[in-house]
Amino acid sequence: MVAMNLRRCAISVAVAMAVCPWGAGSVLAASPVDDYVYAVRPGDTVIGVGQRLLKVPAAWRDVAKYNSMVNPNRIYPAQQVRIPLDLLRATGASATFSSIDGDVKVSSGSSASAPASPSVAALGASLAEGAQVTTGKNGYATLKLSDGSTVRVQAGSQVEVSRLRSYADVGILESVVNVISGRVESLVTKAAKDSPAQPRHSVSTRLANLGVRGTQFRVAMDAQTNETRSEVLEGAVAASADGAAGAEAASKRIGAGFGTVVDASKTVSDPIALLAAPETAKLAALMERPLLRFPLPPVTGAKAYRAQIARDKDFNAMVQDTVSPSAELRFVDVPDGNYVLRVRAIDPRGLEGKDATHEFRLKARPEPPLVSTPAPKGKVRSAEVELKWSDNPEAATYHVQVARDAGFKSVVHENKAAKATTTVVPNLTLGDYFWRVASLRKDGDRGPYGDVASFTLLAPPAQPEPPAVGDDGIAFRWAGEPGQKFEFQLADNAKFAQPLLTRSLDKPEFTVPRPGPGTYYMRVRATDPDGFVGPYSSAQRFSLPACITDSNGRCLSTVFGIVGPAQ
Repeated sequence: MVAMNLRRCAISVAVAMAVCPWGAGSVLAASPVDDYVYAVRPGDTVIGVGQRLLKVPAAWRDVAKYNSMVNPNRIYPAQQVRIPLDLLRATGASATFSSIDGDVKVSSGSSASAPASPSVAALGASLAEGAQVTTGKNGYATLKLSDGSTVRVQAGSQVEVSRLRSYADVGILESVVNVISGRVESLVTKAAKDSPAQPRHSVSTRLANLGVRGTQFRVAMDAQTNETRSEVLEGAVAASADGAAGAEAASKRIGAGFGTVVDASKTVSDPIALLAAPETAKLAALMERPLLRFPLPPVTGAKAYRAQIARDKDFNAMVQDTVSPSAELRFVDVPDGNYVLRVRAIDPRGLEGKDATHEFRLKARPEPPLVSTPAPKGKVRSAEVELKWSDNPEAATYHVQVARDAGFKSVVHENKAAKATTTVVPNLTLGDYFWRVASLRKDGDRGPYGDVASFTLLAPPAQPEPPAVGDDGIAFRWAGEPGQKFEFQLADNAKFAQPLLTRSLDKPEFTVPRPGPGTYYMRVRATDPDGFVGPYSSAQRFSLPACITDSNGRCLSTVFGIVGPAQ
C-alpha cells in the first residue's frame, strides 16, 4: 500500500507536495498552512487515531475524503495523512501586548460578529482569539504570541487575531493574523526540531494568505490600490490568493530577498527581487538640531523611502514612521535620546526593500539662542566687541566662545556662564573671528552650540581733526577710506537728541557757516562701499565765544578752543 501511495504521488503534483514524504519538511507550496501531516505508525488504527487526535472521532471519514483514500477504513505504516487543523482537538492560546506606543486600541469579537467597543490597550494585557487591534496615526503595538513569535502592528493599521490555538496532541501552536488594513511585520520563532510544539503562523488579508514556518516577513493591505504586498526577509512564504479558483495549486513560494503582490483580481505575482538596502555608513552619530535630517545616496529603482525611528534595535518601541519621496529623510518632534534609524527603499510596485539601520544620539535641547550682533559676516569698528543673542526661556546661563578659526581650535575668548544675553569681548587684535553660543539649564545641562557666526574686526573710526574756525565758517576734516560715504552731525547737546545739522557726504570734510557763540558737539560715521555702516565717532565738543566786531559787523578777534571729547 505504501508503494501504491507513492505511485499516486507521482501522478498528482498537487497531492505530492502536501502528502508525499519528501514534501513534509519544507514550506508546502501546494498545501494550506492549516493542515497537519500525520505519518502513520505501526499499530495505528483508524479508530485509534481518530480518538487520539480528532475533536470528533467520527470525523475520520472527512479526513479520508480529504485525502482521497480508496479505503477510508484502512491506513498503513509510513502513510502520510493530511488532517485539516480545524478537525484536530485544540485548546485556546493567547497573545499579549509586549510593547505599546501612542494610540492603540483593542476590542473583543471577530469579523463574523460585531466587535465590542474598543478600549485603550494595556501593556501586558492578553488577547484572545478574535480580538482586534487598531493603531492610530502615531500608534504602534507589538504582540507576543504563545510560541514566542512577534507581530509588530504598524501605525494606522487594523488587524484581527483570527486564530490562537494549541494542538497539544500533535505539537502545534497555530496563530493566524488577519490584516484588515495597514501593515504588520512578523518574526516567527524558529523552533528546534526536538521542540514539543512547532509554530504554525500565517497572515491573511481579504485578498491573500501567506503561510510561513520560521521566517521574518512583512505584509501590507493597501486600501487605496486594493493590493496585498508581502516582503520576505528570512526563510520563505507560501503565498496564495484567498478564495480564488485553483488557489492551492497557484500557491507560490517567496524566498528571502523577494516579495510578491496580490492584486484586486487575486493574481499572485511571481517573486520580485527586493531593492537593496540604502547606504547609511556616512550618517552622523550625533544630531544636534530638532529637525533631523538624514541625507542618503539614492537607491537605484526607488520611488520613495520608508524611514522609522525606534528606541530599541528590535523596533518594538517605535517613535516615528514616515514615507519620504526623496532620499533626504526628515523627522521633527523627536525628544532627545538614543535611537535607531531603519530605512528601506520602495519600488514602483510598492514593495519595500531590504533594511538598513543606523544608531544615533539626539542632543538638541536646550536649543541654542539666535545670534543677532554682530550680524553674520559683519564688520566691527571698535576697540571692543559687543556680542548679542536672543533669550531662550529654557536657559539659565549661556556658554559663549570666540575663536580665530571656524573649528574653534584657537579659542581667544570664552564665557562659560553668561547671565545676560550680551557680553563684551575686549582686547582683540584686528582680523577675522568666529563665535557661537550654547544654552545651559539651571542644573548645568548644556545644549548644543548654535550655528557659527563670523565677523571682521576693523580699526575704530579715527577721531576728527580739530575744526578750523574762520570768520564766516568752520571746516571739519577726518580720516576716510577710498569709496566710503559719510554722515556728519552737529548738535548743541552730547546726546544728539535733535541735531542742528545732518549731512550726507562723499568726502571726509565739511564746512558749516559759523554759528552763534556757545558749546557744540559734532560726530561722523562712515559707510563702506559694501554697504556696512560703521559706528559714530565719539562726540567731539568745541566752544565758540562772542567776538568783537568792526563797523561792518566782521569779527575782529576770537578766543576759540577745542575742549575735547564730550563727557
